[in-house]
This record gives sequence, C-alpha cells and structure tokens, in this order.
Amino acid sequence: MNREKRQSLRRQLIIRMLAMMLPLFILLWAIAYFSSQYFINAAFDRSLMRRTFALADRVEVLHGRVQVDLPVAARELLVFDQEDLLFHSITGPDGRVIEGERDMPRLPARKLLKPGQLIVYDGVKDGAKVRVAAFALSLKGTSASGAALVQVGETLTRRSVLAGRATLAIVIPMLLMTLTAAVAIAFGVGRGLEPVSRLRDRLSARQAFDLSPVPLEGTPAELRPFLDEINSLLQRLSEAVEAQSRFVADAAHQLRTPIAGIRTQAEAALASARHEDAQHALARIARSTQTMGDLVQKLLVLARVDAAENTLRLIRLDGAEVMRAVAREWAPQALAKGVEIGFETKGGEAWLRGDAQLLREMLANLIDNALRYGGARITLTVCGSEQGVTWLVADNGPGIPEQQRTAVFAPFYRLSAGVGGAGLGLTIVQRIAHLHGAAVSLEAGEGGTGLLASVKFPPA
Repeated sequence: MNREKRQSLRRQLIIRMLAMMLPLFILLWAIAYFSSQYFINAAFDRSLMRRTFALADRVEVLHGRVQVDLPVAARELLVFDQEDLLFHSITGPDGRVIEGERDMPRLPARKLLKPGQLIVYDGVKDGAKVRVAAFALSLKGTSASGAALVQVGETLTRRSVLAGRATLAIVIPMLLMTLTAAVAIAFGVGRGLEPVSRLRDRLSARQAFDLSPVPLEGTPAELRPFLDEINSLLQRLSEAVEAQSRFVADAAHQLRTPIAGIRTQAEAALASARHEDAQHALARIARSTQTMGDLVQKLLVLARVDAAENTLRLIRLDGAEVMRAVAREWAPQALAKGVEIGFETKGGEAWLRGDAQLLREMLANLIDNALRYGGARITLTVCGSEQGVTWLVADNGPGIPEQQRTAVFAPFYRLSAGVGGAGLGLTIVQRIAHLHGAAVSLEAGEGGTGLLASVKFPPA
C-alpha cells in the first residue's frame, strides 16, 4: 500500500516521458557521430586523392622505363603531418615498386583498376588502420605500355580526433537541451496536474453526507469523463439514500400503528372487568401482532433482497421445476381458503439463470397477492422459448385498475384498507426481478377479468 502511494501520477508521467527521450537522445548521438565521420572522411579522402594526383603528375617514362621525378621538398610534403603517418608507393606495369613503401595494403578483393580509375579503400599497415587512395595511371602514348599504380595512404588519427570533437560539439548542446527539457517536463507536468490537486482539495473539503454533484467548471476535458462517472455515482447514491430514508420513515409509520393498537387493546383488556370484552381485546391484539409480524417479515425479506445485489450468484435453473415446487407448497393453503390453484407449462424447455431462494420468494409473493385479492382460481404457467422464459400468475379476482398498475409496486401501497398485508409484496417481486434482469408487468386477465402478472426472464 505504501509503495502504491509513493508511485504518484506526476512521477510516473515524468519517468515515462524521460524514458521516451533517452532512446531519442541515443539515436541522435549515433546520427551525429556517423554523420560527422562521413563528412570528415569525405573531406580527408578528397585531400588524399589530390595528393595521389599530384604524385601521379611526377611520373614520367624515359626510354620505356617508368621513373619518378620527385624533388626533395615534394617528398617531404608527402610524408609530413603533425598527427598522421603519410606513406606512398608507385608500382610499375611489371609490378616492381619504383618509389615508396613496398608493403602497401593490398587492394580490396575483386578490385581490378582500369587505366585512369581511382579508388579509396581501408586497410591495415603496421597494425594500424589506414586509408589509401589508389590510382591507375595510364601509360598510353608513351614508350611504355600498361598502367602504373600510384598509392598514397595515411593513418586515421586526425579523422578520429575531429570526429570526436564534432560529435562532442553536437552532443553537449544536445545533452544540455535534454536536461533543460527534463526540467521543463517536470515543471509542465506539475502545472498540468494542478487541476487534479485542486479537485482533490475540493473533494476532501466536502462533508461526509454531501452528495451533491462535483462542479465541472474549470476542469480539463480529460477529467470530464471521470467527473461525470463520479457525479453519476453520487446521484445514484443520493437516490439510494433518499429511498432508504423514505423506506425507514414509511416502515416506522407502518410499525407505529399496530404497536399503538396492541398497547391500546392490552390496556383495554387489563381495565375491562368483563370476560367477553377482555377476549375481544385479546383477539384484536392477536390480529395486530400477526399484522406486525407479517410486516417485519416482509421488511426483512426486502432488506435481504437489497443486500443481495452485491453478492448475488446466478446459476442455471429449470424454471418449470421451481414454479412447480412453489405451487405444491402453496396448494394446501389455497385449498383451505377454497381457492383452486393450477400449474401448466407451454413451449419448450424453461432454463433460466437465477437464485433459487429469491425466485421462490418472488413467486410466493405473487401467489400471496392472488390469494388476498384474487377470486376462486389461480393459474401458474411457465412458457419456454428461445427468447427466454416467462412466468405467468393469473387469477379471476377483481384485478387492478390500469391507472394503478404502476403505483402498486411502490412500498406500502395498498389498493384497499380492508385487505391485510404489508403492502410490500409487489415491491419485493419487482426488485427480485430486477436482480435477475427480468421484467415484471401487470395486465388484465383473460376476458378482461382478473389480473395477469408476468415475469419475463432473458435467455439463459
């Protein structure tokens, strides 16, 4: 954790930008070094060729023999240099060395000079690298035939020194520019991240329960998507907190009524001298406690459903088997109330992905509502197709007016005060369906009578 804190965004940006500059600096250094070597070699090669031509001008032919008329001053000029060693050689057409060194570096392999042709090549002399210019001097028009080979060479000391100096002359300013750029990058990154620091200070100064959107004024465009997501999260959190507050307030109000009734009836039973009045008060206490028990149970189920949103694990289930098991559990209670309950399947297989316990709770609430508000018959249907699975719960009761079919999903909403219940059944159904990606709808039953509740699941 401490290591993650030390790795700030500012440091990462600076390191990455400098890491990108390092290969560029090495590349520029290599380009500067080889470019300076190329141009220095070209200049020295031209000087070497001029010396070769000057030496070739001193070659003459007398009575068929090749000779060299080389004054002492010219000979000293050919060998004089403060840093490099200069050497030369003149070879006759017969291969005999007429003037100069006898162990000149050999011509490159497969290089046969034609008369009048000049080349410059690399070689080694006395263990040192040298550069040699070779010129084939044509003897045509003289008393001799063929061509004389004129060679002038030099060591590479001055070339290397000048190449190093030229490279330093380029690299040192480049290095200074790189260091300046690094400082500028560090400064620029710091200034560029100031909006992030201001945003951090703005967020840290907010109160714990301040869920208002973060202002977007003065923030860079790159931070806008990030802030939009934060504001979206704050809005959802604010809505959740507000809904939770309303739910707690409604729950407190709903619990206050049966608790007050229990207290009143208990006091009446204690104060009554007649046995019949006490029995009547105790019966009302029993009904109130039952109502409160149902409400508490529904509240606990709703809290468990809300908590399951972050821990829910869906598995592949047979939707027909789940509905059949729930119908079998509720059959005795329905028969006890004189209500006929049926089950049927349509279409193909009814596989869906869900949580078995929550799905059974959802069906139980739909059946419980049908028993409380329905008529004499309840039909459970499973429809399987490639588009998904649909559960249908139909009854032949009075149904729900169309204008109220959306409102009944709100917590503690009741169609009539004369029917018991906590007013949370359809709320639980809708939230469980939402967890499973399903859609719940309420419609009029067959023939316009009763109520048809449908839950459409996505394909498994």
